[in-house]
Amino acid sequence: MEEERQSWLDKVFQWLDERVGIYGHTIAKAPRYAYRLDYWLGSMVLAAFTLAVITGALVALYYVPSDPYASTVYLITKVPYGALLFSIHTWAAYAMIFLLIIHMTRNFIVGAYRKPREIMWVVGVILAGLALTEAYLGYSLPYNLISWTATTTGLNLFAYMPFNLAALIKLMTTVPTDLPGIASGVDPLVDRFFIFHWIVGGLILLFIMIHLAIFEKHGGPTPPPSKESGPELIEHFRDKIDNDPNWRLQPYTRTFGMILMTFFLIFGAVILIASLIPYNIAITGSGLKYTMPEYNPVLAAQTPPIPDWYFLFIYFFYKSVPPQYASIIFLAWILITLLFPFIDQYIFRHKASHPIMRPAAIALGTGFIISFIVNSIWAYKTPGVDIGPIGVEVDGLIFLASFVVLYPLIKFYLAPRSIKGDSSGGSFDFGKSMSLRTKTLNLQQQKLILRSSEIAFIGLVSSFVYVTSQLFASMQLAYLTVQFGVGFLLGLDLLLLAGILGFLIFGGK
Repeated sequence: MEEERQSWLDKVFQWLDERVGIYGHTIAKAPRYAYRLDYWLGSMVLAAFTLAVITGALVALYYVPSDPYASTVYLITKVPYGALLFSIHTWAAYAMIFLLIIHMTRNFIVGAYRKPREIMWVVGVILAGLALTEAYLGYSLPYNLISWTATTTGLNLFAYMPFNLAALIKLMTTVPTDLPGIASGVDPLVDRFFIFHWIVGGLILLFIMIHLAIFEKHGGPTPPPSKESGPELIEHFRDKIDNDPNWRLQPYTRTFGMILMTFFLIFGAVILIASLIPYNIAITGSGLKYTMPEYNPVLAAQTPPIPDWYFLFIYFFYKSVPPQYASIIFLAWILITLLFPFIDQYIFRHKASHPIMRPAAIALGTGFIISFIVNSIWAYKTPGVDIGPIGVEVDGLIFLASFVVLYPLIKFYLAPRSIKGDSSGGSFDFGKSMSLRTKTLNLQQQKLILRSSEIAFIGLVSSFVYVTSQLFASMQLAYLTVQFGVGFLLGLDLLLLAGILGFLIFGGK
């Protein structure tokens, strides 16, 4: 019966697996309950990173570190579709950081950092640090007034790091002024930052591979959060896998379809945003214009330094207390995040993964999340202005309020009532809010839906290829005014492809 319901794509993958063993040996099958977008946030982060790498490699073909601002302007105003590439690259980097924050927040809430996934969480935190470093380096490379002023100000602040970290940063960012080939008038550090940008990108790729290897070692997605202590790997729930339809392991084609759908979704969304909101690019009657002025030391002295949005929460500490204390707070923030799985296990001694069974962890994490948002907004609203100690005092009140309110509320009110009324054997049923079960269909109806979806998908791909090729052929000479229109259509097409794939994944099975 199962063989009759297989699509042609299932058969193709089985044929390949018999000969080359691409999947079935390195990728674990995912259970049915895991086919929801929140379980695939990691794939979305990977998609944004992939798009940033592709567009970054193309942008780098025209980037000249010895004259960074002029080469950036040249890319935007002279290179065919260069402005679109520049905008996509920037928005893809922003999407990667934003999705990474959402991904880590979700994993914290559901307890996906717990034993035996502690090292996977640590690797994820390292990845987050590398992503922020990569964004910091990339933000500086156009060498405009705002970005380079913020970059140099950040380096001055990091000079207060303890434990000889300041000396290490100075060693890596100090360039001899008499180095042969240094262009006059341009900070030679730009060239070093450009090299670091590629090195850190390579480190990100390396740690992504390590992260994915650990993920597959643990059998893929985590089981739903449970109110009872016990195993937290899918392989330990053999009875549920064999008997519960919501735990049934799905074909590999569904996994690859989900990965492809998330890639199309992120690619389409980023390209659409980059086309509708070109990053620091204005469309004028005479063509395209880069709206940011070139860095100038005189103007920089009169410009309040403000970092990009993902570093505002760090900037907040340096605006509140002396730099040496701000550096200690920042490092403590990183250390607590890095070691959070061990804090949860050995200090808080939480025994189960369900959020209501982890009151101390949820209270501490809520304090982190709220203070991150408050600090970022506060720093953005006060560029170049010292906040004073009231800043860290407010942070302290946020953490205190989180514990005073949430800890007793969860520990003494929600947990007993939830356990008493739980009829699922201790397993938190996400399916109540977003069911993955489809209506029962007979075999002929399922085949009809599947074949119709495949025909629609093939037709859409064919139409997309034809229309896109015609657009590129007809717009070669008019790229200055229409390249963002092409990006808009491309983004819509990719989102439509994601929608069709979503129908294949959720409606055809």
